[in-house]
Amino acid sequence: MGRLLAVLCVALSCSACLRATTVITVRPDGSGLIDQELGMNPQALAMLKGFAGTANEPKGGANLSEIFGPEQAKKMGDEIGARYVSGEPIKTAELEGYRARYAFDDITTLKMKMNQEAAAMPGAPQGNQAEPPFGFDFSQGARSSTLTIRMPQQTPTLSQLTQLPGAAPGSEQNPQALAMAKTMMKGLFVDVALAVDGHVVKTNAPYVNGSRITLMQMDFDKLLENEAALQKLQQTTDPKLLKDIPGLKIVTDPKVTIEFAR
Repeated sequence: MGRLLAVLCVALSCSACLRATTVITVRPDGSGLIDQELGMNPQALAMLKGFAGTANEPKGGANLSEIFGPEQAKKMGDEIGARYVSGEPIKTAELEGYRARYAFDDITTLKMKMNQEAAAMPGAPQGNQAEPPFGFDFSQGARSSTLTIRMPQQTPTLSQLTQLPGAAPGSEQNPQALAMAKTMMKGLFVDVALAVDGHVVKTNAPYVNGSRITLMQMDFDKLLENEAALQKLQQTTDPKLLKDIPGLKIVTDPKVTIEFAR
């Protein structure tokens, strides 16, 4: 998710569309898969290439493969404690990026942080190295398994994701900045979810759809339709006060427990 934060800094500096999704799938024995997708529209990608350029590449900046590709995916796997299994480029008329899959044997050994992917993005600002990772506790029973997720603090990430241009944190947003934000953030979508290989028996997670649990989702197209909600998003530092805002789903409990079975 850290690469997401780094890319958002770029995406918010231009008229850009970015879609980033992460799905962690857990099996009853604690092993599983991670599927990540990151895509940008041509305008955002051109801007990111410019940010990623080096002294050795003064004209063209970085190649696409240096921003989205197997080398970055393999590096990410090493950082989170998972094996890179496969990957493929994503290219449509609207988006261009990369889709990667990882495997892990024990979810409790994963080291996923909110800023995890920042180091993999050439030229991107580095996140806080002291930022705590997600914590995972797992137990396998005779009939069901139980996963507990210890959530990292959401407030710093929320602030980075929702701060609009031209406003200090916690301040009221002026109409001109709101109008600018509607252009700059159009199409921005972030989704982080956990899926279980089986069915959910019991959980305290607020956003459950079958075997899939949303940990964080931001759909800026929906957010931008409601200026009052956007103002609230800008002025609130406590994620618990953001419940029921259209386009925003954030788990605010410090621990999420999921009991599941096949």
